[in-house]
Amino acid sequence: MDKILVLFKYYNDAKLAVENYKVLKEKFNFEMLPLYVKELKVPTGVTFLSPTMTLDILKEYEDEYIEKLKTLLDKEGLKEELIIDIGMTKQLVQDYLKKVDFIMVEETDYLDEDFLDLLKVIYKPVIIINKSVSNFEKIVVISDDGIKINKSIKNFVKDFPTIKDVTLISWNYKQDENNVLDFLKRKGIETKVEMFDDSLNTKDDFFKRINEFDLIVMGNLSKSFFFEKITKRMGVEIIEKANTPIFIG
Repeated sequence: MDKILVLFKYYNDAKLAVENYKVLKEKFNFEMLPLYVKELKVPTGVTFLSPTMTLDILKEYEDEYIEKLKTLLDKEGLKEELIIDIGMTKQLVQDYLKKVDFIMVEETDYLDEDFLDLLKVIYKPVIIINKSVSNFEKIVVISDDGIKINKSIKNFVKDFPTIKDVTLISWNYKQDENNVLDFLKRKGIETKVEMFDDSLNTKDDFFKRINEFDLIVMGNLSKSFFFEKITKRMGVEIIEKANTPIFIG
């Protein structure tokens, strides 16, 4: 049985995280470790709160969210005890990751530096959710054939062995060799290939297409952003514009 750390934050949609987890539980027998980390500061980029907001007011928001979250977990029949901890989110998450196989986090609309920094310290596969619930059936692999996506797809195939067909999509990839495609074929996974090219397609075409799937597999952002040579921020753009949950291994 795999175990996933679900990180809840007061400015995210707890219902969305719970619904995504329930699919993982039903289809893949996942167990949840629910965690709420109380803030020591107001996160950067939270636009619906005043810049002069005090930690006391923040505590009120958090306490209200936590009570609603406990009620939600109980209503959904999820009996795992909600862990509430206090400290720096990155450090605490790294410690709790020792207890699990995956982590689930929710993208913030403003995609601030706190969120990106968190991605850089996560050392287990992560599922990023934002606007929809995944059925974990219609899978798209976004590949530049780099080291990061090679690592992600290897972990994905290992962690979800029942997935037997995917679509591989690339942007401006012109090399003859495609190691990700070769890997998928060797593992017996039926793979449809779609190549997007900026001489024929727009980025809007690209993002519209990937949002037709219910799970995106992509490389991590820990050192170099995906498609760095093209836009310097393509990996961040994918997270910002994807309505579909994302797996990063």
